[in-house]
Amino acid sequence: MTLTPPSDTPSAPLTRRALREQERAAEAASSRRSVVRAADPDVTAAAPVVTAAAPVVRAAAPVLTAAAPAAATRPARAPRWKAAVALSFAALLAAATSLSAIETSDSFAYAPEVQAAPAAQELLTASGTGASVLRDGYQATTPEELAAAKAAARAAEVAAKVASIGFRTASTYTNNPDSAVQWPFPVGVPISDGFGPRSSPGGIGSTNHKGVDFTPGQGKPISAVASGVVRLVNGSDNGGLGVYVVVDHVIDGQNVSSWYGHMLSGSPVVTEGQAVVVGQQLGSVGNTGTSTGAHLHLEIHLDNTPVDPIAWLTAHN
Repeated sequence: MTLTPPSDTPSAPLTRRALREQERAAEAASSRRSVVRAADPDVTAAAPVVTAAAPVVRAAAPVLTAAAPAAATRPARAPRWKAAVALSFAALLAAATSLSAIETSDSFAYAPEVQAAPAAQELLTASGTGASVLRDGYQATTPEELAAAKAAARAAEVAAKVASIGFRTASTYTNNPDSAVQWPFPVGVPISDGFGPRSSPGGIGSTNHKGVDFTPGQGKPISAVASGVVRLVNGSDNGGLGVYVVVDHVIDGQNVSSWYGHMLSGSPVVTEGQAVVVGQQLGSVGNTGTSTGAHLHLEIHLDNTPVDPIAWLTAHN
């Protein structure tokens, strides 16, 4: 709409119809400017032009002024970083709540169970009372009783072994299987000849017997009387002691050697220089060499001097 500036020349008065048309035209123009201002805030710079309009146009000013609050009432947007912070905080809070719930529910589910210690073996040491020890199926209350019970169990074990092997037994001696020095057989066996002077057996044996003859039966295992080192293994039957083994020992600080004669051919199970322990098998009872029957000829030498094996074994077993 183009406004005509006032001139110095007086004009004819306007009719009511013309005034109404001017008012409608001014209202329409004001409405268009309000829409433009709402879309672009920079349009407010055109307000002074309207102020310079005719009095009729000034009447539209309230319309323009009333439109201003429409732009001002637009809600302010919160900065994006604040929204992101709020979302992150909410996520962390939810995660912490979930973890707390998991810990609360599992902390007792996986707690280790406390089990009572097994009572297979018990040592009771209450003040004022003696100790009670349970071992291997028997009960003992003193060291002596414990030792006796162990000896009885060992004797039963030896008896079962002897029965399975088939030794000829006799009450010639009693062997202690827990001693550092033992008899050559785990139980007493018959003794056919002792140490020292004698009549020549069969006319072929010596009259000065340097050992003792044990007769448990041919093929029965012969055991080392003490721990030591094998000095000699004679595997050929060439008379004398026939197939025999010699073992060296140090017992009570003294050099001792044990000789095992008339072994079964091929029976030695040790080699020269081999270390052996007390009770270990050396070979088997035989009838090799100068012999009239299957037996073990055992000699004990102290510093290379033969001594009575029965007396020495009885003193050390």
